[in-house]
Amino acid sequence: MPDPVEFRSDLYRGTASYYDRYRLSYPTELISDLVARASLDGAGRLLDVACGTGQLAFALQPFVAEVVGIDQEQDMVDFASAKASSRGLPKMQWVTRRAEEFSAAKPFDLATIGNAFHRLPRSVVAERARQWLAPGGHLALVESSAAHSGPAPWQRALDDCAKGWAERVGENDRVPEGWDTDIARRPHAAVLAAAGFNVVGRYDFVDLHDWTLDELVGFLYSTSFFPRAALGARAVEFEADLAQRLFAVEPSGVFREEITAGYDLAIAPAAR
Repeated sequence: MPDPVEFRSDLYRGTASYYDRYRLSYPTELISDLVARASLDGAGRLLDVACGTGQLAFALQPFVAEVVGIDQEQDMVDFASAKASSRGLPKMQWVTRRAEEFSAAKPFDLATIGNAFHRLPRSVVAERARQWLAPGGHLALVESSAAHSGPAPWQRALDDCAKGWAERVGENDRVPEGWDTDIARRPHAAVLAAAGFNVVGRYDFVDLHDWTLDELVGFLYSTSFFPRAALGARAVEFEADLAQRLFAVEPSGVFREEITAGYDLAIAPAAR
């Protein structure tokens, strides 16, 4: 079944430094749980799809022998590669490639897609994932909540401010309309099952994080819908407006988020 919408391929251009600094790490408990369920013993191969600056790749690197990260955005790949070099991790490889176009020279034991499966042609990528993985290999679709999407008053103020400014500067159409309609109709697990995967289950975790104002600004600048470049010369004006709105609802300046994170885990079938 074809996927109904297509995301732009440059949505994160110029955001890599913000993404790496201000995106929260996945909870330690989630990483530990995935390592155990995927039976990572230090000898396997990991493919991190739509890797960004490597939040999942670096977290899982100690538990595998080789890592390949792929992303369609050159800025992200360059940033992750430089970070791996600075840490002396030569067994981490980085490739600029669209997920649906990537071919694996050798099979992987685990493939991960972090906060990105919804932006990919899901049916096509699920089929490709069967080809990337060794029989019995695992695919993990990892997700976490975003600071602007929760119910707290400061989160609603954050979201309203970002949306209002995106419209004000003419950047409110960066993400295609209706992208979530097909996901509601065909959840990720259903897409994986249709591609022949054995869906093991969904595993969820909760954590807490206290944001500062500067961190929330940095988070927004890391997103596909509100990169700093979209504001041009009006960034200072936006930041002042955001500060006024946030402190109006949370004068302490401590913005606590209950983070929800989880992953769908599936096992690749025997080769057809």
